[in-house]
Amino acid sequence: MGEVSYRPIIEEMVWSYSRIACFRNCPYQFFRKYILREKEAPRFYSSYGSFMHRLLEQYHKGELTGEEAQIKFLFGFQKEVRGARPKPETVQNYIHQGAAYLHRLEPLPFQTVAVEKEIHFSLGEFPFVGIVDYIGRRENGGLVIVDHKSRALSPRSVRERPTAADRALDEILRQLYLYAAAVEQEYGALPDTLCLNCFRNMVFIEEPFRESAYREALDWALQSIQMILEASDFGPLTDYFRCGSLCGLNDDCCYWNLR
Repeated sequence: MGEVSYRPIIEEMVWSYSRIACFRNCPYQFFRKYILREKEAPRFYSSYGSFMHRLLEQYHKGELTGEEAQIKFLFGFQKEVRGARPKPETVQNYIHQGAAYLHRLEPLPFQTVAVEKEIHFSLGEFPFVGIVDYIGRRENGGLVIVDHKSRALSPRSVRERPTAADRALDEILRQLYLYAAAVEQEYGALPDTLCLNCFRNMVFIEEPFRESAYREALDWALQSIQMILEASDFGPLTDYFRCGSLCGLNDDCCYWNLR
């Protein structure tokens, strides 16, 4: 029998940052999730982030006050945050950090343009979709993209050589640079600022929009899609934390279970 080609399935895909990042992190997970379309089991960290995102969406839409969001978080944590629990002290930290952030919750310092906006755009011939947590406008008219993150990040260092934390920041900002293309197509202008609202450690990072990083993000996305289209082997890339705590397909993953 000849080699099976999944290219016809891939050619019909609507792309997203998360879909491309999934392939980059583990082609085997991409294969199971987006080609075989297997359903993922809930995981603690991802469901925690999703729960906080829903509360922040309701707050920024004026549907909840900060106090109501905190109460809803505390009473809903057990039900909404699903998946196998990490060690008890980790769970307690996540509860404490989420409640502390919501207790201090304040409106973002921008004029709200859109909250949890589903965006449809294109890069070259490829259709994309995404959900932008928050789009705002400064007093000078400049557009701002804000992404809520459960990951504890730090602002960029001032060192001449980028630190590991700086490189991690650049990787995370890549998603917002892709969203910038959608903002331009939707609103007629690129944003001038990209922000990461790190709610667990209560750090708000503002990064000026950089044209070079924007172009690099677009190239990364297009090159990644070409890699996926040409892939003949969707082998695993194992990582202890990502595989064990983030992947919703690890329960019956032969590569993970044979570790």
